[in-house]
Amino acid sequence: MIDVQPTMDDKRVMEFVSNGYVVLEGIVSDAFNRYCETLPGGQIDEFFNTPEFFKEVIMTPEAAGVARSLLGKDFLVPVTAHHHLFETPHTGQFWHSDGISEYGYGVHHLQCYYYPKAVSLEDGPTMVLPGSHYRLVEREALAHYGNIIGQLSLTVPAGSVVMTHYGIWHKAGAKLNSTRRGMIKYSYFRTSPPKRDWVTDTDKVPPYGNQGRHAYASEVECYRDLIRCERTWAWLCGVEPNDDVCRGAKLFMDARPLADISY
Repeated sequence: MIDVQPTMDDKRVMEFVSNGYVVLEGIVSDAFNRYCETLPGGQIDEFFNTPEFFKEVIMTPEAAGVARSLLGKDFLVPVTAHHHLFETPHTGQFWHSDGISEYGYGVHHLQCYYYPKAVSLEDGPTMVLPGSHYRLVEREALAHYGNIIGQLSLTVPAGSVVMTHYGIWHKAGAKLNSTRRGMIKYSYFRTSPPKRDWVTDTDKVPPYGNQGRHAYASEVECYRDLIRCERTWAWLCGVEPNDDVCRGAKLFMDARPLADISY
């Protein structure tokens, strides 16, 4: 079985708890990025399941280390992916969360975006709203929002991987050029109860450190955010029972154990 080492410490896990995303810039090799750029649109599954893709992207130490830190050592790796390819100008997407987003305070699923080519504002970058993974609403209820203060445009260098909580609000920004912008989306899943087994200096669980107020949050909502984050932190550290915070999480796409992987 592949021995994946955690890469996150208490501080980085707390940042994820608050923001709902991790950006790993330029972790995939230039040669592999250039190869990915040549892929035709809509033909991803066969390429995604090659040993090369698993080695270069799925199991790169930086990305797998985040999955190991947040989902435990026996996390599942994806079998399927989605290839989003934009080659002409467009107005962008509405804000949305994918599928039927999880609710509660647990972290069971990381949705990831791999960018083989550098993304600029003119390319129509993916946009995420930090902290929005705690705001579970119907997909249609997000569509009327325009720009939201605090939104983040993922303008990243080639070979970057962004790992997010499944429920985070996101969309494609407006594309102003005809340059190809591609992104491959895939997921990792939890299989075991949480415990604080990422990189630590002591066995004593520290209290959650307030990461500050999201720009769009009111004073009341800021307080609620802190309570939500404290509960997620306690859950990830194995302090709060699963039944108190874990609801709605389902494995809804194909995935396989690390023990089944060889490359």
